[in-house]
Amino acid sequence: MISHEILKEFALFEGINDEVLKDIAELCHERSYGEGDSCFLQGRKATELYLCRSGRVDVTVQVREPWGMEVTVHTATVGELFGWSAMVEPYVYTASAKCQERTEAICINRSDLLDFFRKRPEVGYLVMTNLGAVISSRLTESRLKLSKAMAAAANLEW
Repeated sequence: MISHEILKEFALFEGINDEVLKDIAELCHERSYGEGDSCFLQGRKATELYLCRSGRVDVTVQVREPWGMEVTVHTATVGELFGWSAMVEPYVYTASAKCQERTEAICINRSDLLDFFRKRPEVGYLVMTNLGAVISSRLTESRLKLSKAMAAAANLEW
C-alpha cells in the first residue's frame, strides 16, 4: 500500500489533509517499468492516472499529417503526474508515455478516483483544480515543442 505521506509530494494533492490522503492512498497501487517500456499509448482508452515516483517518462505525441513524426512534449520526472487524460472526458490518452529508464509509478484507476470524488466533491474540486493547472502548463509546453519540431521538419529556422 502507498503511504499518504508519499502523496503529499505531488502537486496534484496540494491542499488535501492527511485523513483524506489516507483514503486516496488506498486507491493507489505501484507499478515498475523497465527502460523502453510503454505505460500507455496515444488514442487508447485512458483508465489510469500515473504519478512518477522514480525515473523519467517521455510523453510523446504522434504528428501524422504532414510529417509523420513523434514529438516528446514533456518528460515526467519524480513528483510529476502523467496520463491526465484519464481524468478528463472523453477519457482517451492524448499522448503516449515511454520510460526513459527504470521507473516506479503510482497508478490510480480513473473509475475508483472519480467514485471517490462523487462521495467527496470538495476533494474532487481541489484535485481537479490542481489538475487544471498541470494541464494548462503542459499545453503551453506542448505547443512550443510541437512548433519547434514542425519548423525543424520544414527546414525553417526557429
